Amino acid sequence: MVLMHTSPHPQPYRRTIFAALMEVVKIDLIVVPAGFVVAIAFWIIGLGSQLPYSAIPEWAFALWATVSGLSVSTLGFDFSLAPSLVTVGLWLLVATGAKRVVRGTAADSPTESDEDPGGWWALMGTALGTFVVAYAGPLLVVSVLVGQATVTPVGFLRLFLFLVTAVAWAFIRVRGIGDIPGLAVIADDTWNVSVGLTRRLLWAAAALGAIVLVVGIVIRWSDVADTVQVYSSPVAAGIGLIVVQALFAPSIVYSALSWSAGTGVSIGGAGTSSAFTSSMAPVPDVHVLQLLEGDYPAWTAAAPALLVLLGLLCVILGRDRARDIAAQSWLGLGVAIGILFVALEVLALFAGGALGPLGLSGFGPSALTSALAITGWIGVGMTAGLLLIRLSGLHTEYSEFAEDDEEDADDYEDGTAGAFEEDRTADAFDEDNAEPVADDIVDEDEPR
Repeated sequence: MVLMHTSPHPQPYRRTIFAALMEVVKIDLIVVPAGFVVAIAFWIIGLGSQLPYSAIPEWAFALWATVSGLSVSTLGFDFSLAPSLVTVGLWLLVATGAKRVVRGTAADSPTESDEDPGGWWALMGTALGTFVVAYAGPLLVVSVLVGQATVTPVGFLRLFLFLVTAVAWAFIRVRGIGDIPGLAVIADDTWNVSVGLTRRLLWAAAALGAIVLVVGIVIRWSDVADTVQVYSSPVAAGIGLIVVQALFAPSIVYSALSWSAGTGVSIGGAGTSSAFTSSMAPVPDVHVLQLLEGDYPAWTAAAPALLVLLGLLCVILGRDRARDIAAQSWLGLGVAIGILFVALEVLALFAGGALGPLGLSGFGPSALTSALAITGWIGVGMTAGLLLIRLSGLHTEYSEFAEDDEEDADDYEDGTAGAFEEDRTADAFDEDNAEPVADDIVDEDEPR
């Protein structure tokens, strides 16, 4: 007898593909009109009287391409430095859509079937693949044909990481890591502790970058204050520059971390400014760029110690958190360092690029070395923190508490079981010696 193997029913695949396409349509209905609004605003405020109406769709799709990580050539200049604050917002929008796709697909097929091994991953892969292709395909077409985008290796890599990280985050948020080959060996407790530690490190690193910027402004206050004086309307220029710099806030904060780590920030290919080196390359009249020109005090060479201190404090602060980190030991620390490096590397790729002439033609930290250096300095502090926890005896104390809890649980179970057996024995004894109920009712003189 020949067994016929039929293919999976096409209905779940059709429903999954349609749901993924609808999520992409929702994103496009938000992103594309927003791009046109911004393009029209720039056309009216800027060069509206000198440029044709065709510049509006070109700028709109160029903005969408740049925010997604692609490179654009317009107005005679190359623009590949994404406004990272807008990029973060778009990433959250895409990740939220992918999360709904994963949740809907998981609801249609909660677990893998024994009758169709691999069918669950085939359905999930179809959903996420459709989502990625439906978003990237139209973006690449309109960006190249209308938005003057150029698909460079770095731009394609940034777009790829933009989509992959969003989809991966959505999948892990819904399903966890148990379904991912290679990560299933990591215990849930280890993963949760590592993710919590990484989240704490990223927020602390953002705060440290902001502190470094504030200190730099204090040191270079005269240069920063004189920046807007070269413009015809200093007040309007100051407001405009603040708004523009806010759009690039994540990249600026990451550049401050790279400066502190020693890998520095490149200024138009003419030099690199870091805690160890100075640069006299000319920079445009922008507030934060004035911090990169000239010499620094000698004590700024100790800036990497701030990153080490950051990693140390994030590990040891909080008694309960320190116990959790100590319980997961080196594996948990290694997973946290790995996640931190991936996040920093993606930020590094989006923090550098071109944004016009002069010092903005090749601005930003090195994507190859900055993430490694920042992660390395922070990792040193994290390692020292875990060693301090072990030397302080907190890890032993945690283990003793865990053993006591297990012993108490065993004693409780034994005591409960013993008491239950005693009750059963007593009940059985009472049943053997129980008096007949009828003896209390029937009179002794009555015949039985």
